[in-house]
Amino acid sequence: MPAAAATTTLDRTAYHGRTWMTRPRPGVDRMSAGWLIRRFIDPQAQFVFGDARNDSKAIPFDMFEAEFGHHGTQCTFETLCERFAIRDAAVQHIGRIVHDLDLKEATCREPEAPTVGRLVEGLRRAHAHDDALLRAGMDMFEALYRSMTSEIEPAPSGGASSRRKTAGRTRRRK
Repeated sequence: MPAAAATTTLDRTAYHGRTWMTRPRPGVDRMSAGWLIRRFIDPQAQFVFGDARNDSKAIPFDMFEAEFGHHGTQCTFETLCERFAIRDAAVQHIGRIVHDLDLKEATCREPEAPTVGRLVEGLRRAHAHDDALLRAGMDMFEALYRSMTSEIEPAPSGGASSRRKTAGRTRRRK
């Protein structure tokens, strides 16, 4: 079991413009964590898939013994929220959904969880390539987040096409 995560709040700006690495075939925790990283920590984040032992520059997440992974009863999404002090109410709601789905629990019992779980499985079946799968999952979590916020937010600067260009910066590393 990984060591307990440190409790010091991290400075988000120290993580800007970085490459983040996770395992292939993202599921609910990796999709939601990728969205959280891009939305709240590093808007220019790039994502790669592979083995952190072979890449000392990428920041591993949701990988065995990663700082940004499962710790105690927390999934990766919850660990990132804690480490970067993300306290947004809609993010916390999403975190409860992700927790139950990823840990196969019924602790939080959010009504959206079964639907989100089905959508994640559908995306995994629809996308053969990890970068497209992660991008589609991140778009799904952005839509879920927006559905939970009371304010109508404009699309990120440059509109959806600009976001897609940024979201497309994913690649596989071996």
